[in-house]
Amino acid sequence: MSQPKRKEETVGKEMKGDEALAYVIKELGIKDVFVPYSVPDFILERLKQYEINTNITSSAREAILMADSYSREFNTVGTALVAPGNRVLEATDIVAQAFMDSQPLLIISTIRSYRDTGRSRIGELRTPDDVSSALAPITKLRERVVSIEEITVTVEKGYKEALSNRNRPVYIEIAEDLFRLKAYPLSPAEQKPEKRTPDKNTVAKISELLGNSKTPVIIAGYGVLASGATKELLELAELLDIPVITTFRSKGAIPASHPLYAGEGLGLFATNEGAKLLEEADVILALGTRFTQLATAGWSMKVKGYLVHNNIDGEDIGKVFMAHVPLVADTGLFLKELLTLIKAKVKEAVKRGSKEKIKTYRKIHILNSHSGLWPYDVVRVVQQYQFSKVFVDLSAPTLDFVRLPIEKPYTWITSESLLERNIAVGGIIRSNDPNTIAVTDIEGVISNLGVLSSRLNKARGILLVMNDNGSTTLDVTSSDIPTISKTPRNENYDEILESSLKAITVVGITDLKDALFNADPNKINVINVKIEPDYQSVLF
Repeated sequence: MSQPKRKEETVGKEMKGDEALAYVIKELGIKDVFVPYSVPDFILERLKQYEINTNITSSAREAILMADSYSREFNTVGTALVAPGNRVLEATDIVAQAFMDSQPLLIISTIRSYRDTGRSRIGELRTPDDVSSALAPITKLRERVVSIEEITVTVEKGYKEALSNRNRPVYIEIAEDLFRLKAYPLSPAEQKPEKRTPDKNTVAKISELLGNSKTPVIIAGYGVLASGATKELLELAELLDIPVITTFRSKGAIPASHPLYAGEGLGLFATNEGAKLLEEADVILALGTRFTQLATAGWSMKVKGYLVHNNIDGEDIGKVFMAHVPLVADTGLFLKELLTLIKAKVKEAVKRGSKEKIKTYRKIHILNSHSGLWPYDVVRVVQQYQFSKVFVDLSAPTLDFVRLPIEKPYTWITSESLLERNIAVGGIIRSNDPNTIAVTDIEGVISNLGVLSSRLNKARGILLVMNDNGSTTLDVTSSDIPTISKTPRNENYDEILESSLKAITVVGITDLKDALFNADPNKINVINVKIEPDYQSVLF
């Protein structure tokens, strides 16, 4: 390939395609890349040369699963490098859930050739556009690189787009011909991700509403965490003495022990204090939330007060509840602007008696008399341990874990879209911390059995399998309001778990405590928690 006319526009060095790729990954500050064993050794060596940590996986699906988990835990882009590109299709369910959950993924793959396509090469689909077309509904951007000069700027564009405004997966494919050729890659543009700024007049109106309100309430959605605005949320709540309710996914945005925390969930899934405070609220400030079916118990929340709805784009505003004041903006930028206006007027913290109200309204969960283990029994046991990270696949037998107190942001990782059960397994197979715990059900384990068995001794932590023999399911077909329904299934997977994953089966609280206390810090400890099939959930 020829050198561009203006050498000052390039990185100043002639490179092969694999080096240009490693160079731009390094320049973007990406430290970890997840790659399947099918990626050629010369690419792995080049990544190593540029001091990029390569996490080798057994399949493309596993690589993208771990990149997704990395993104969720560290609130940044998760990067997977897959070759050949057709293997990305193994992980369409993972990419789809990341798309629905607004998770930034940078998926870099290859096409066999850009020059003579359609020759039925090994690993090639009918046309070079087929993989990209299949991913079109579940990715934010798709780009193809056919020259070494463009590798740097195209990968940079994808990285920026993944983090701009609403975070979502992007897909970049590079022609494999470029790994054998040399040219001068263009210099990266060093552009920052774009974030929508709030309209100042609207922010001023919201400031007045909160200032004049007598019983405001804040609903903190995942947008608070995604925008890194937990400090601003806490400052606003304490300054104006406003109770905070989180969605299921945004637990940890405010410490569970904070006196202004009014629980998680809305509608029929709200805590007692949360439900009463929302019923009394004259202004509801909803931050970075889509009001999902799960978090609102089938949109059963009643909005009586003045609703202010903020989200990163207008995609979800007004779909569920009509906002009196809609505000499309990055939640972090909005809260900073709002605090600036409020602090100019409010010199001392407001006293509304919110903390006392929350104390008065709060109720302790009391279970009916029962034999065997119920899900909330397990939650109470887990609550006694100091786990650094909690990864949870929400389903019928795991749903009670939304009541687990979370003290720090980014330590609770889950999904409200429930497309697949990948969160728990993705988190635990990547963990190097024995104080990490992941929670899933029997379906979540069986569907990921191969991945788990191959990494039992390569990762560390605890995997709780809430095993009701598959006898219950979260039913959203009979009604918009999710309910736990019985299924005709009653399958015993104990032998599979014990033989394939060296699982320890527990049937009581003492057994569970012993298994947690005696967990091996150098491996994944799979605990098969036998749940009484006729259990009751504290959410219903």
